[in-house]
Amino acid sequence: MRTAIFTVASTAGALALLVAAPARAADFRFTPSIILGEEYNDNLFQSPRAQKTDFVTRVQPNLALSAQGGGFKTDLSYGLDYRYFAKNSRRYELDHRASMNGGFSFFDDFLHLDLSDTYSRVSSNVARDVVNESLVVNQTLQNNAQISPYLSWHLPGDSTLKTGYRYRDTRYWSGTGIDKTEHDGYAEWSRELSQGLVLSAAYSFAHVASNTDALDRQEVYAGLRYDYGTGNFLYGKFGYDWQSFDSGVNSSDPFWDVGAGRDFGVLTAAVGTKVQYTEDPQTLSTRNVSHYATLSRAFARGFASFNASYSKYEKEQVLVRDVQRKVLLGLSGRYDLRDGVALSLNLSGDRLDGDLVGERPYHLVGGAGLDWALSSHAVLGTNYTHISYRNHLDSAADSVEVNRVIVELRLTR
Repeated sequence: MRTAIFTVASTAGALALLVAAPARAADFRFTPSIILGEEYNDNLFQSPRAQKTDFVTRVQPNLALSAQGGGFKTDLSYGLDYRYFAKNSRRYELDHRASMNGGFSFFDDFLHLDLSDTYSRVSSNVARDVVNESLVVNQTLQNNAQISPYLSWHLPGDSTLKTGYRYRDTRYWSGTGIDKTEHDGYAEWSRELSQGLVLSAAYSFAHVASNTDALDRQEVYAGLRYDYGTGNFLYGKFGYDWQSFDSGVNSSDPFWDVGAGRDFGVLTAAVGTKVQYTEDPQTLSTRNVSHYATLSRAFARGFASFNASYSKYEKEQVLVRDVQRKVLLGLSGRYDLRDGVALSLNLSGDRLDGDLVGERPYHLVGGAGLDWALSSHAVLGTNYTHISYRNHLDSAADSVEVNRVIVELRLTR
């Protein structure tokens, strides 16, 4: 933990020094906030038989700073999450959260430097995000730092070329995770063919290393995007990548990112399919193929949305790829009962199967919340969530059932 805190503090200090240089020309905004909450959980460790009920008191102060001007912009935030377990299911916990982003430009926007660092809890399994439904189950602490200097070239014919270098350092604490470093060189070209129509192409080479293995990855792609009004767009990007592991495993795959969106007035729809490499605590390289569709509608006093997706996660560090597949359906909505009082509802369900999945592939979540704005700086919120993990969709036999009730007061300056 000390190493994690030192990494976060060092990055914050570097950004602060860079902010200080052009401070006179910058606009600053400082926002302190705090959340005081109490949670009732009747199955804290999500066990099918030995359920542990506890009351968890949480105190979450946070400080945020944003600044812009003089050739730079930056956003910094740092928070604590203190948790006290009334029935001693765990001893008290103190988590740190940090987010830092800085962008600097020199010589009429020719030379740029981007810096970022995030420190937070993430799920141990990338195929199923449990951070928002549990305080303790299947999670690890991740620190992800990045530095990227690059050059922006303005070429004839409304063309631009971006050439640069990225260095990433990803580390894990208080759980399982493979630490990684990445060196990445890239070139990205784009040209506006007409208003709203942009052609692009790129090449990148990355070397990713850990204490267990290393790989070289090359990617090349070409793409086209067309924006023809608010909420209306069409884009496609197609390419190929090659991976070579030090362990002797090699792979080559096509990848793509294709999507479309349309505002029909009554409904707004979006569909897409894409391939990307997802940061995975368990492996050096995980290829994620996803297909998704969303429908949403805005009302005078709220909104409603529906989303559906299919995802496939391929862990590529072995001779025979480990694969997980996930199908998800979700509904969410929010309605303003009156000024300052809002009701929210959400329902979702997913099924996960594949080589690495054990019991209970079905995951069902339903919840309702109510927010009451006491003033412009204070919101009282309450939320109830029921979580179910099942072997069979139509049977609760040997299932994991969780009820959570959260009441919290959110204060901002």
